[in-house]
Amino acid sequence: MKKFISILGLLPICFVCKAQVMITSGVPANPTPSNNAILQLYSENPNKGLLMPKVSLTATDNPSPFPNHLAGITVYNTNTSTVNNLTSVSPGIYYNDGVSWNRMEVQAPTVGDIKYSSTPDDHDGWYLLNGRAVSTLSSTARNNAAAVGFTTTLPNSTDRFLKAKSGTETLGTTAGNTSVTLTQANLPNVTYTNIVTQTTGAHSHTYNDRANGALNSTEGSTTQTVVDDGFTTLNTTSAGAHTHTFSISTGGSGTALNLQPKYLSAYIFVYLGQ
Repeated sequence: MKKFISILGLLPICFVCKAQVMITSGVPANPTPSNNAILQLYSENPNKGLLMPKVSLTATDNPSPFPNHLAGITVYNTNTSTVNNLTSVSPGIYYNDGVSWNRMEVQAPTVGDIKYSSTPDDHDGWYLLNGRAVSTLSSTARNNAAAVGFTTTLPNSTDRFLKAKSGTETLGTTAGNTSVTLTQANLPNVTYTNIVTQTTGAHSHTYNDRANGALNSTEGSTTQTVVDDGFTTLNTTSAGAHTHTFSISTGGSGTALNLQPKYLSAYIFVYLGQ
């Protein structure tokens, strides 16, 4: 009988209260299940956890070792499968959505990660890149800042776009301009000079000295007929050679071109830990 009692003492204690179930470890003085939980786990000593059933999955699209997919079922997978990169599995907790297995994981930030945010304040280990001295940060943030290359100050991201670091650049370097002024070297290789036309302009024109026949000539109130029977064809002289000179303006105002595209402003943070 004592042996039976001692075995029972090792079993968790279940309390049922209005359809709520609490599974406890140890014998708490007065455990009360939450009204919002169907099943609640409780440990008298805060050194216990929930151990998921361990199974060996083969692929996310394969329900094995279960006969079919069942939405809501959760397991710990122990297998590593690389049959297909799109359906491969690795050790971790998986839940089934009725169609396939999905790995449960939280994407935790890594020291040095950069992100945009709409809040201006430091939060949850994220520090605003505003040019402040590293010495003003917490000890953890100072150490992590130095580890990623920010030993004196944090970069100032005000009015800056992010770009990939080149091989010779120092991390956190700020440079560049929002506008540029073109110089002659930026223009096509064209030389503008004074232009003079050619002198080969000699030519002549043919004309009649007057019309052939009789014409009326009026002097005051008297009209008389003038007869001209000496009709001839005449030519102008060919001495018409000449030149014209004109210039092309090469001046300008040197107005700078704006390089900044349309944008949405936000705050830029670096993760330095908590």
